[in-house]
Amino acid sequence: MSGWNRLLLTGAAGEIGTVLRPALRGAAAHLRWHDIRPVPNAAADEEVVTGDLTAPGAADAAMEGVDCVIHLAGIPRETDGSSDRIMQVNVLGTHAVFEAARRAGVRRFIFASSNHVIGFYRADRPVGTEEPMRPDGHYGLSKVFGEAMGRLYADKHGMEVACLRIGAFRARPGNARELGGWISHRDMAQLARRCVDAPPFHFLVLYGVSANTRALWGGDTAARAHVGFAPEDNGEAYAAELESKRPAPEEIAAIFHGGMVCALGFSGDPSRIT
Repeated sequence: MSGWNRLLLTGAAGEIGTVLRPALRGAAAHLRWHDIRPVPNAAADEEVVTGDLTAPGAADAAMEGVDCVIHLAGIPRETDGSSDRIMQVNVLGTHAVFEAARRAGVRRFIFASSNHVIGFYRADRPVGTEEPMRPDGHYGLSKVFGEAMGRLYADKHGMEVACLRIGAFRARPGNARELGGWISHRDMAQLARRCVDAPPFHFLVLYGVSANTRALWGGDTAARAHVGFAPEDNGEAYAAELESKRPAPEEIAAIFHGGMVCALGFSGDPSRIT
């Protein structure tokens, strides 16, 4: 077990949170699961708190006694809410959680970012962690905000912050594009636990992807080494069955890293996006 007293996982009833909870057992003396929905299958010694983190005082109550946070809570994809709703939940909610963490003296904050912060880079080129962010929708924009908050709170308040640019989180990749951006359940659980157990750091950005042969996101070698993340799965195992599941080369979804999210409501000129 690491030296944390109480670890808080927000979004604990969601797709990723459900996978992470078993992997986090033993990561702290006390575990607190938080979600707006009921959290099923919690162990008797695990605390469950339900509520809306955007409600006044809710984030402070969730953060009481916490020294390490994994913040997953929010609208999880572009199509799950209006732009206004994404801004309210993912931006204002994230602000509330960071501020509550600062007030509570939280030492480490692990933020669930997304590959969609770099979605409008062209898909035929690799993208690292130093390039300017280029979100492909309001969901990606909300994650840009979260990463910027993380940088601010690391620099200004000394909080250890790791931003995880999570790729296509599924039991198996769903199409040819995801052969490079997929992260398996096993590798996602490992990444989260490694970030919790890692030695002290200042600010890290890591891509949450498996050891995919076709991976085009990187530049995080030093950060991976620091936390000890060594993914075990490879999307190439599914290549034969997924090769036909890709958009035509001229489609917006094929041109950019963000795939179909770039295509949603697109009214620009792709030739100007270089």
